[in-house]
Amino acid sequence: MIARAIRALQPDALLQDPWTLQERAVVVVKGTTIRAIVALEDVPTDLTVERFPGEVWTAAPVLAHAHLESFDAPSDSWDRSDFATWVADLLAWRVQPERLTPLESAAFSLAELQRFGCGLVLSHVAESGSEGHGASAMPEVLAAQEVFAPQAEMFQAKTLKQAQIAGALALHAPYSIAPEVARKAFAGMKDQGLVSIHLGEFAAERELLAEGKGSMAELLKARGRALPTQRWESPVAWLQEMGGAVPGTLAVHGGDLTDTELQLLHQAGVGMVFCPGTHAYFERPATAYVEAGIPLPALGCDSRASNAQLNPLREVALAWQQMPEPGPQAWWDALTRRGAALLQRRDLGSLAVGYRGRVLRVTDATLAASADAQAACAHLCSGEALVAAVTDFGLEGAS
Repeated sequence: MIARAIRALQPDALLQDPWTLQERAVVVVKGTTIRAIVALEDVPTDLTVERFPGEVWTAAPVLAHAHLESFDAPSDSWDRSDFATWVADLLAWRVQPERLTPLESAAFSLAELQRFGCGLVLSHVAESGSEGHGASAMPEVLAAQEVFAPQAEMFQAKTLKQAQIAGALALHAPYSIAPEVARKAFAGMKDQGLVSIHLGEFAAERELLAEGKGSMAELLKARGRALPTQRWESPVAWLQEMGGAVPGTLAVHGGDLTDTELQLLHQAGVGMVFCPGTHAYFERPATAYVEAGIPLPALGCDSRASNAQLNPLREVALAWQQMPEPGPQAWWDALTRRGAALLQRRDLGSLAVGYRGRVLRVTDATLAASADAQAACAHLCSGEALVAAVTDFGLEGAS
């Protein structure tokens, strides 16, 4: 067995969490785990302090939702006045032979996420080949196979078995999943991991579930898909009836949910994930997250089919712009600790003792000059911070 190396690492400043900023603290890591945070004079004499001048470190961002395919999607030219017309444009583009393959797209997507400092991302795998590289490089990828099954016979039992092993499954949306498939998926993943689903994203989803009509209903019929025969008052009512209003479920988007519906999901233990870049792309109205009085959602970036960039710092900047009241520290917490908690990764999201040493290394004079944690978070949430790298110290090749 190879002994894990102990290293003493000193940046100019350390933002341990959104409320704790330390200058010139030394981080002692063993392997990939933080064992101590001490002053320079308290470093054991047998350790050589490795200095990182000009760098401020904080926990690497966690994105709880993404799609790695569609990196080259010409989404600026698509009609986004209605979600159904956008979907039609997306589906028409997907069959074009000149587009990137899912594997190529995933590589470009991950390179962009790495460039902007993402440490962990949960990805809906809608196209085979876009699974990503797992934990072998940054960002680490939690790949959840996405199920699109408006008819029960479209669902394969092996998909559920594979998801139980991987620890995550993705359902596309209430309008594209047969009820018997949804019930089987939620029951099969109980205590097995995460189930992520797009939920309450836009008004036409609610109209389809409640009345069986509207633009999404017309799109499904045009593509030869069966419409749901049951009716549900809301996306939340659908989730409750499917057995999905439980801890371990991630409800993505939620922009069309009311404050009462968001409160119901929170009380049931459902994790909320919001994608500010996609919300801005569609020019959707303000969400009810703050009015609901619940913890802020974790953040996601969706895909280049509905976002200008795959960048966690842009997402947190847009979230703060769209919902300024909680303040930058609360939003930085959403991007780090909240995302890690919802993805059941208690080793990430903070740079405290016992956590993994996965850091966002920022080379930025403004951030380095921050007088306190609030000022540091405000600069990080401004979208203007200069990222040097995201590093998991202790991994082979880490510097």
